[in-house]
Amino acid sequence: MTHNPLDHSYLLDINLTVHAELADKFYDASELGGYKNKRLTQLQVLLANLISNHQTDPDLYTSVSLDNSHYKPHSRYNSHSIGKGFINLIRDLAEGDWLELHKGFIDRTSGISRLTRIKPTDKTLKLLEDLQAYSHLIARAPNTECIIKRDEDKKDIEYIDTQENIQDRAHLTAYNNLLHKTLIDHPDFPTEGVPLKDGRTFKINKSDKFVRRIYNNSSFEWNGRYYGGWWQRTPKAYRSGIQLNGSPTCEIDFSAIHMVLLYAIAGIDYWNDIGTDPYLLDDFEQSDEIRSLLKVIVLVAVNAESRKQALKALRYKIRTTDREEFGWFTEGDYDLEDILNRFVQKHEPIKSSFFKSNTFSVMYIDAQIAEYIINHFTGQGIPVLAIHDSFLIDQIIEGDLRSVMENACNTVSLKLFKRSIKETKVGYEGSDLTGFTHLIRTDRDFMLDILYHNYFSEEKVQRRKEVEDYKQLVGKQDYYYPAKS
Repeated sequence: MTHNPLDHSYLLDINLTVHAELADKFYDASELGGYKNKRLTQLQVLLANLISNHQTDPDLYTSVSLDNSHYKPHSRYNSHSIGKGFINLIRDLAEGDWLELHKGFIDRTSGISRLTRIKPTDKTLKLLEDLQAYSHLIARAPNTECIIKRDEDKKDIEYIDTQENIQDRAHLTAYNNLLHKTLIDHPDFPTEGVPLKDGRTFKINKSDKFVRRIYNNSSFEWNGRYYGGWWQRTPKAYRSGIQLNGSPTCEIDFSAIHMVLLYAIAGIDYWNDIGTDPYLLDDFEQSDEIRSLLKVIVLVAVNAESRKQALKALRYKIRTTDREEFGWFTEGDYDLEDILNRFVQKHEPIKSSFFKSNTFSVMYIDAQIAEYIINHFTGQGIPVLAIHDSFLIDQIIEGDLRSVMENACNTVSLKLFKRSIKETKVGYEGSDLTGFTHLIRTDRDFMLDILYHNYFSEEKVQRRKEVEDYKQLVGKQDYYYPAKS
């Protein structure tokens, strides 16, 4: 697959900033001109993004909009009140050879578009080095909005707070404060990054820990999943190396959670009443890749209004948004429509859930389950990392996570469907559907680990020091507070 370097980009985060002193020195050295006080805030936001992305990957571009209407100073999503003057700042820096700029475009015929891409030039990097920019902590506005509502075109829209919004924001703010005070890292992750199938390279940005809930279709009953945090983008093969405050983690996921929920809507307790692998198609090859495809088919089929629309959405996801995961798929080797039809036919009891406009999405339901789990552990001061239907936690409390996940699924089912789910399968992410109980590690296992290993090895002492140094750095006080309407 041919890789366009401009595709390797992160969208500008308008709620990031750097220390005002750095922006002031950069302003003077670059001889920017213009109204300084107004431009300093804009420059803080821009430099924060450029520095963060460059540190993550020198080849990484920042995507920005040059549309005046994009910047709304009074929006709840714009903590620094950045206005259209931000565009002039970008253009002035590009003209002064401080920024590499590639203008965006939109093709009305094909619908293909690309935002403008920017990247610091060598001239900018030299100045930032001279100013010791990398010693400055990149921060996020403490009142950054974490409850996001988007329309049908996936654009952020304003809304009036309800009591439920206010409560959800308070819970999520508490969670973000806990993550802020937690050292989340991967000591063994390759410093050069991990090559992806599409030609790009993935690198970890450990400061990327802010989590949001995003609702779609202009409704607080569509989606509501938790997004954000570098762990969500980390390739599956490397997630096992993630540590929380220096402790190894385990990742536990729900087995076929979306199918279980769809059957629950239809009044069927899937694992108790049926019990077979929902992703097993008769007379069809079985592989991890096919299972991943079928999981996407579920989400697409329940959100599409027709088979035609579902197929179009599937092809788009395979070729664009999910191309890293589905680089193996070619329609010359597989008949996508046949796979879709086979899957729908297999699950005849829930056919009414496919290809229709539902009152809420199945992702909304799994988001309620994730909310239960996250709020439970946040209340105990225990960090848990959500990757939609799987969760990472300190491996020593794996048993607690399993129990809470099962309770969460049953509680949400009772709340939404007035029906109990008697059996929920949870296991290590990527495991098959059989024999989960033998995977559970007991407290005795961990005590033996400690007994037969040098718990106070030099490596572990150093890790403990890193954790304590980090806690001293971030402090004990909360950093985030709920954004105001």
